[in-house]
Amino acid sequence: MPRSPEQNRAIREKRKKQIYEAALGVYRERGYYGAEMGAIARRAGLGRGLIYYYFKDKQDLFISLIRFTLLHWKERLDDILLSGEPVADRLELIMKSFYSLSHAFPDISYFHQTVSRDVKVLFPERESEVYELYEQYILKPVRMLMKEGVDRGEISIPPELGERFFFRLLFEAVHHENMIEEKELDQWVKTALYGLVNHKKNDSQSVDDTPIEGTTKTKC
Repeated sequence: MPRSPEQNRAIREKRKKQIYEAALGVYRERGYYGAEMGAIARRAGLGRGLIYYYFKDKQDLFISLIRFTLLHWKERLDDILLSGEPVADRLELIMKSFYSLSHAFPDISYFHQTVSRDVKVLFPERESEVYELYEQYILKPVRMLMKEGVDRGEISIPPELGERFFFRLLFEAVHHENMIEEKELDQWVKTALYGLVNHKKNDSQSVDDTPIEGTTKTKC
Protein backbone atom coordinates (compact mmCIF):
# COMPACT_ATOMS: atom_id res chain seq x y z
CA MET A 1 0.00 0.00 0.00
CA PRO A 2 1.52 3.34 -1.02
CA ARG A 3 2.31 5.89 1.66
CA SER A 4 0.07 8.91 2.09
CA PRO A 5 1.39 12.45 1.47
CA GLU A 6 1.40 12.99 5.23
CA GLN A 7 3.54 9.88 5.77
CA ASN A 8 5.98 10.96 3.05
CA ARG A 9 6.20 14.40 4.63
CA ALA A 10 6.89 12.89 8.05
CA ILE A 11 9.65 10.69 6.61
CA ARG A 12 11.25 13.67 4.87
CA GLU A 13 11.20 15.74 8.04
CA LYS A 14 12.64 12.88 10.09
CA ARG A 15 15.49 12.32 7.64
CA LYS A 16 16.28 16.01 7.37
CA LYS A 17 16.40 16.23 11.15
CA GLN A 18 18.82 13.27 11.18
CA ILE A 19 21.00 15.10 8.68
CA TYR A 20 20.89 18.35 10.64
CA GLU A 21 21.89 16.63 13.88
CA ALA A 22 24.72 14.82 12.13
CA ALA A 23 25.91 18.02 10.45
CA LEU A 24 26.02 19.82 13.80
CA GLY A 25 28.10 17.04 15.34
CA VAL A 26 30.56 16.85 12.46
CA TYR A 27 30.82 20.65 12.32
CA ARG A 28 31.64 20.81 16.02
CA GLU A 29 34.43 18.26 15.55
CA ARG A 30 35.88 19.36 12.21
CA GLY A 31 34.64 22.85 11.39
CA TYR A 32 32.91 23.87 8.18
CA TYR A 33 35.67 22.94 5.74
CA GLY A 34 36.22 19.57 7.39
CA ALA A 35 32.52 18.73 7.49
CA GLU A 36 32.39 16.61 4.35
CA MET A 37 29.05 15.37 3.08
CA GLY A 38 30.24 11.76 3.31
CA ALA A 39 31.10 12.17 6.99
CA ILE A 40 27.71 13.75 7.65
CA ALA A 41 25.96 10.89 5.84
CA ARG A 42 27.83 8.29 7.90
CA ARG A 43 27.03 10.12 11.14
CA ALA A 44 23.35 10.24 10.14
CA GLY A 45 23.31 6.56 9.16
CA LEU A 46 22.16 7.44 5.65
CA GLY A 47 23.58 6.97 2.18
CA ARG A 48 25.61 9.82 0.72
CA GLY A 49 23.27 10.00 -2.26
CA LEU A 50 20.31 10.57 0.03
CA ILE A 51 21.99 13.66 1.48
CA TYR A 52 22.20 15.11 -2.03
CA TYR A 53 18.57 14.23 -2.60
CA TYR A 54 17.62 16.72 0.11
CA PHE A 55 20.40 19.28 -0.32
CA LYS A 56 22.14 20.47 -3.47
CA ASP A 57 25.55 20.78 -1.80
CA LYS A 58 27.21 21.42 1.55
CA GLN A 59 26.51 25.14 1.40
CA ASP A 60 22.83 24.46 0.81
CA LEU A 61 22.76 22.03 3.75
CA PHE A 62 24.32 24.47 6.19
CA ILE A 63 22.19 27.42 5.12
CA SER A 64 19.12 25.21 5.56
CA LEU A 65 20.44 24.29 9.00
CA ILE A 66 20.77 27.97 9.89
CA ARG A 67 17.18 28.59 8.79
CA PHE A 68 15.83 25.52 10.61
CA THR A 69 17.45 26.33 13.96
CA LEU A 70 16.66 30.05 13.79
CA LEU A 71 13.03 29.31 13.00
CA HIS A 72 12.70 27.23 16.17
CA TRP A 73 14.32 30.02 18.18
CA LYS A 74 11.98 32.58 16.58
CA GLU A 75 8.94 30.62 17.76
CA ARG A 76 10.12 30.92 21.35
CA LEU A 77 11.08 34.56 20.82
CA ASP A 78 7.60 35.39 19.50
CA ASP A 79 5.99 33.96 22.65
CA ILE A 80 8.10 36.33 24.74
CA LEU A 81 7.57 39.36 22.50
CA LEU A 82 3.79 38.94 22.55
CA SER A 83 3.56 38.32 26.29
CA GLY A 84 2.69 41.95 27.08
CA GLU A 85 5.26 42.16 29.88
CA PRO A 86 7.28 45.37 30.39
CA VAL A 87 10.09 45.69 27.86
CA ALA A 88 12.82 45.21 30.45
CA ASP A 89 11.17 41.98 31.63
CA ARG A 90 10.91 40.69 28.06
CA LEU A 91 14.58 41.45 27.43
CA GLU A 92 15.43 39.52 30.57
CA LEU A 93 13.28 36.60 29.41
CA ILE A 94 14.92 36.62 25.98
CA MET A 95 18.39 36.50 27.50
CA LYS A 96 17.45 33.69 29.88
CA SER A 97 15.69 31.75 27.13
CA PHE A 98 18.69 32.08 24.83
CA TYR A 99 20.93 30.90 27.65
CA SER A 100 18.68 27.90 28.33
CA LEU A 101 18.71 26.89 24.67
CA SER A 102 22.49 27.28 24.49
CA HIS A 103 22.88 25.19 27.63
CA ALA A 104 20.52 22.48 26.37
CA PHE A 105 21.84 22.43 22.78
CA PRO A 106 25.54 23.38 22.92
CA ASP A 107 26.24 22.20 19.36
CA ILE A 108 23.62 24.59 17.96
CA SER A 109 24.96 27.44 20.08
CA TYR A 110 28.53 26.77 18.95
CA PHE A 111 27.39 26.52 15.34
CA HIS A 112 25.73 29.94 15.31
CA GLN A 113 28.46 31.65 17.31
CA THR A 114 31.11 30.57 14.82
CA VAL A 115 29.17 30.63 11.55
CA SER A 116 27.65 34.08 12.12
CA ARG A 117 31.07 35.72 12.34
CA ASP A 118 32.34 34.09 9.11
CA VAL A 119 29.33 34.44 6.81
CA LYS A 120 31.22 36.29 4.07
CA VAL A 121 33.95 33.65 4.00
CA LEU A 122 31.75 30.56 4.22
CA PHE A 123 28.89 31.66 1.96
CA PRO A 124 30.34 34.25 -0.44
CA GLU A 125 27.67 33.72 -3.09
CA ARG A 126 24.76 33.65 -0.66
CA GLU A 127 25.91 35.90 2.16
CA SER A 128 22.98 38.32 1.75
CA GLU A 129 20.56 35.40 2.14
CA VAL A 130 22.23 34.29 5.37
CA TYR A 131 22.39 37.81 6.78
CA GLU A 132 18.69 38.20 6.02
CA LEU A 133 17.91 35.07 8.05
CA TYR A 134 19.65 36.51 11.11
CA GLU A 135 18.00 39.88 10.48
CA GLN A 136 14.51 38.41 10.14
CA TYR A 137 14.60 35.88 12.97
CA ILE A 138 16.86 37.52 15.57
CA LEU A 139 17.98 41.10 15.03
CA LYS A 140 14.83 42.84 13.81
CA PRO A 141 12.49 41.50 16.53
CA VAL A 142 14.86 42.64 19.28
CA ARG A 143 15.39 45.99 17.55
CA MET A 144 11.63 46.55 17.43
CA LEU A 145 11.37 45.67 21.11
CA MET A 146 14.11 48.20 21.87
CA LYS A 147 12.21 50.85 19.90
CA GLU A 148 9.06 50.04 21.86
CA GLY A 149 11.03 50.44 25.07
CA VAL A 150 12.37 53.84 24.01
CA ASP A 151 8.91 55.03 22.92
CA ARG A 152 7.48 53.97 26.29
CA GLY A 153 10.34 55.51 28.24
CA GLU A 154 11.54 52.13 29.52
CA ILE A 155 14.85 52.04 27.64
CA SER A 156 17.40 54.79 28.13
CA ILE A 157 19.49 54.55 24.93
CA PRO A 158 18.69 54.63 21.16
CA PRO A 159 17.28 51.36 19.73
CA GLU A 160 20.23 50.65 17.40
CA LEU A 161 22.75 51.14 20.20
CA GLY A 162 20.57 49.14 22.58
CA GLU A 163 20.39 46.29 20.08
CA ARG A 164 24.19 46.11 19.74
CA PHE A 165 24.65 46.38 23.49
CA PHE A 166 22.08 43.66 24.16
CA PHE A 167 23.56 41.13 21.74
CA ARG A 168 27.08 41.80 22.94
CA LEU A 169 25.91 40.93 26.45
CA LEU A 170 23.94 37.95 25.21
CA PHE A 171 26.82 36.35 23.33
CA GLU A 172 29.13 37.01 26.26
CA ALA A 173 26.75 35.02 28.48
CA VAL A 174 26.64 31.98 26.20
CA HIS A 175 30.13 32.02 24.65
CA HIS A 176 31.16 28.42 24.15
CA GLU A 177 34.59 28.98 25.74
CA ASN A 178 33.42 30.95 28.76
CA MET A 179 29.73 30.29 29.41
CA ILE A 180 28.59 31.71 32.73
CA GLU A 181 27.43 29.34 35.46
CA GLU A 182 23.69 28.68 35.60
CA LYS A 183 23.60 29.57 39.30
CA GLU A 184 24.96 33.03 38.43
CA LEU A 185 22.48 33.67 35.62
CA ASP A 186 19.81 35.69 37.46
CA GLN A 187 22.25 38.14 38.99
CA TRP A 188 24.31 38.37 35.82
CA VAL A 189 21.27 39.19 33.66
CA LYS A 190 19.99 41.87 36.03
CA THR A 191 23.43 43.46 36.22
CA ALA A 192 23.97 43.23 32.45
CA LEU A 193 20.64 44.86 31.62
CA TYR A 194 21.01 47.63 34.19
CA GLY A 195 22.62 49.98 31.68
CA LEU A 196 19.74 49.59 29.22
CA VAL A 197 16.84 50.31 31.52
CA ASN A 198 15.55 53.77 32.34
CA HIS A 199 15.60 53.73 36.15
CA LYS A 200 12.78 56.01 37.25
CA LYS A 201 12.42 56.80 40.91
CA ASN A 202 9.35 55.32 42.46
CA ASP A 203 7.03 57.60 44.35
CA SER A 204 7.98 55.72 47.47
CA GLN A 205 11.60 56.72 46.95
CA SER A 206 10.90 60.44 46.66
CA VAL A 207 11.35 62.73 49.63
CA ASP A 208 8.06 63.42 51.38
CA ASP A 209 7.93 66.98 52.67
CA THR A 210 4.58 66.54 54.45
CA PRO A 211 5.00 67.62 58.09
CA ILE A 212 5.01 64.85 60.67
CA GLU A 213 1.85 64.87 62.73
CA GLY A 214 2.22 67.16 65.71
CA THR A 215 4.85 69.36 64.08
CA THR A 216 4.76 72.38 61.83
CA LYS A 217 6.97 73.33 58.92
CA THR A 218 9.36 76.13 59.67
CA LYS A 219 9.13 79.01 57.26
CA CYS A 220 12.43 80.36 56.09
